[in-house]
Amino acid sequence: MPYKVTDSCLKCGYCIKRCPEGAIIADEKEKMDELILQPVHIDVEICTDCGVCVSEEYWCPAQAIVEIQ
Repeated sequence: MPYKVTDSCLKCGYCIKRCPEGAIIADEKEKMDELILQPVHIDVEICTDCGVCVSEEYWCPAQAIVEIQ
């Protein structure tokens, strides 16, 4: 089952290091006031649908990664 990053993403970048396959890819950083935001997307060519990104209750602070139905 494929996954996607929703609009509720905080752009914290925490998920980038947590994906065991390296399928969560950093986009160009955004600056907002003094904050540096790290938007991400899931590369469907790399993703193996392991489910780690949605399996741990507190894995994503915003629970912004969901299965595409």
